[in-house]
Amino acid sequence: MKFSWKVFISSIIVTALAFGLGGTLMISSLFQGMLDQEIQMAIQENRYLCFSFQTAVNSLSGDETLRPAAIVAQLEKASISKNTQMNITRASGVSFLDGQDFARGIEVNQRASRVVRDENGIAYVQVVSYFFIDNTDYYLENITDISAVYQMREQYVLLYRWILLAVVGIASLLMGVLTHFLTRPLKRLTATAQEIAAGSFSTRAQDGGSDEIGTLTRAFNSMAEVVEEKIYVLEETARQREDFVASFAHELKTPLTSIIGYADMLRSYDMDAADRHTAANYIFSEGKRLESLSLHLLDLIVLHKQDFPLEKVNSSGFFREVVQILQPLLQKYQQRLEVTVQPALLLLEPSLLKTLVYNLIDNACKASPENGRILLTGRRAEDVGYTLSVQDFGRGIPKEEIPHIIEPFYMVDKSRARSQNGAGIGLALCQEIAAIHGGSLHIESTLGEGTCVSLPLKEAEPDENHESSENPEN
Repeated sequence: MKFSWKVFISSIIVTALAFGLGGTLMISSLFQGMLDQEIQMAIQENRYLCFSFQTAVNSLSGDETLRPAAIVAQLEKASISKNTQMNITRASGVSFLDGQDFARGIEVNQRASRVVRDENGIAYVQVVSYFFIDNTDYYLENITDISAVYQMREQYVLLYRWILLAVVGIASLLMGVLTHFLTRPLKRLTATAQEIAAGSFSTRAQDGGSDEIGTLTRAFNSMAEVVEEKIYVLEETARQREDFVASFAHELKTPLTSIIGYADMLRSYDMDAADRHTAANYIFSEGKRLESLSLHLLDLIVLHKQDFPLEKVNSSGFFREVVQILQPLLQKYQQRLEVTVQPALLLLEPSLLKTLVYNLIDNACKASPENGRILLTGRRAEDVGYTLSVQDFGRGIPKEEIPHIIEPFYMVDKSRARSQNGAGIGLALCQEIAAIHGGSLHIESTLGEGTCVSLPLKEAEPDENHESSENPEN
């Protein structure tokens, strides 16, 4: 059963029960009040009759010709209403009380009352009093017809049934309309969920307001955003893995093809010394390229799966060692390195960070023209802390390529990278090393103007015996 139908039926049942119970209690209370009023009137009338009878007997006690029966007749004509019957008898002959146990044992000057209905369904109030006059016991009974009270109750019940039916009918119409409007946001939310399930992950539900349904809608939209982000990440990861496998296969295919081809030439043909040397040189260079590729892949896997403790390292000494390591690379590409370092005590894994700097400088050298200038900087920056950066003034990187250059095997200029024995893994290694140091690479680049790669580093609390060193220069 739909939720709207559940709300509709539940509301109608509650409405019918509430009005039915309330009407029943109201009619019962009204009827009981009218009945109590009739009983009190009958009792008051019985008191009046007793008083009148006693007064008449006392005033005519000397007249033997008058009897109680005659006095009763006179009272009936004079003061009894048309709905009331009266009977007076001596205690020695109480035939009218036979079978009426409610009046037995009444004390002198006391009375008892009850409501009775005869075989025809007519209701009466019966009041009996007992009193003593001139050494004679009397019972005085008056019976009043109260059928009108019961008839009125039946009329009220019948009328209220029609009122209840009208109220339930009107409530059904109103609840049908209200249920439609109240459950409409849920229907929209369901439709949105179905669209998302069908693959439209960017679809969002319309805000349902400030009530509980609105809160549910906003929570649903938040969940949908998280799901969309997760799916995007999964799709991106799947794409990167496919690109990784394709690039890896391609990177293996090219040197293997060269190695197999030149090896087959050496095996199958008689070649002079120069040709053999050329073929062997190609086999050697392509073999070294495969070795470099394998080592880089191994480093990438190892870095991704291990935790490395960070040490307190003096920035001046660290950069001095880095400059010494970079000298052969700078001489190979004929580049000039300018180093500016602010003294600080840093939390590093020295060997890994040296690898990161070496790879960044290597990329900068390959992207720079001959006799170019490369900046290696370590300094504090506001709201960032200590930052290491490598800047060149070479070719630069297109903006659309920047988000992808840290992916394994991704190369902006594949022909140039292969000619320089590149495999597109260096920046992927650097990104893993940056993550080990609690940060990530920040890359800024402009085509034709150069590239700047920076990494935030954590500073350690200085030791008591720590002394600042002078900035190294090259």
